[in-house]
Amino acid sequence: MLCIAAGSFMALSTNTSFAQATETTVKFNKTDAGAFTTTIEAPKDVVAGSMEDYFKKTFSSKSSSSKGYKLYKGVLWNEVSTDKLDVYYKVEGKKNNSQVFLLVSKGYDNFTTTQNDPQTAQGAINFLSGLNVKVSEYSKTMAVAASSKVLDDAQKDYNKYVKRDEDLKKQKEKLEKDIADNQSKMGDREKELNNAKSKLDEVKQ
Repeated sequence: MLCIAAGSFMALSTNTSFAQATETTVKFNKTDAGAFTTTIEAPKDVVAGSMEDYFKKTFSSKSSSSKGYKLYKGVLWNEVSTDKLDVYYKVEGKKNNSQVFLLVSKGYDNFTTTQNDPQTAQGAINFLSGLNVKVSEYSKTMAVAASSKVLDDAQKDYNKYVKRDEDLKKQKEKLEKDIADNQSKMGDREKELNNAKSKLDEVKQ
């Protein structure tokens, strides 16, 4: 995996082939619940950010929290089902190895499995199987945004010093003109001073 630092984000060169997603069982509200899982070779915060970004755009709504999971309640997810769903997910892991858990329910915590709803279950599995591609695209977008901000900040800082340089040059030009004017006046005053001295000497004689 190739990682390119860009501020607080990294561009992840993720294999764009489909990741393996499987059905599993997790503890939810002290009971066994059907779920789906996959592993992504990327940091936890990047994977979670990618999923949250995708779901916000897909559902046009905000998530809540439930039993340690992010929850989108009563949403239409056409990629998975034509029915309204409650979508739960969480991301666990360390460094560049994250595990995603996805639970899908049609209400009342009746979680989807391949046994009770094969079509919806397959939709959830397909989503997780292609998640590494979404994570890679999200990571690249964030890395570009972070690099662009660094560039913008550097440009603003540079422009500030360019403006300062222009101001200093103008000040220098004015100062040089003031010095020249002052030297001219000094010359005139020196002549007046010498004339005054000469007249004084004449008076003293």
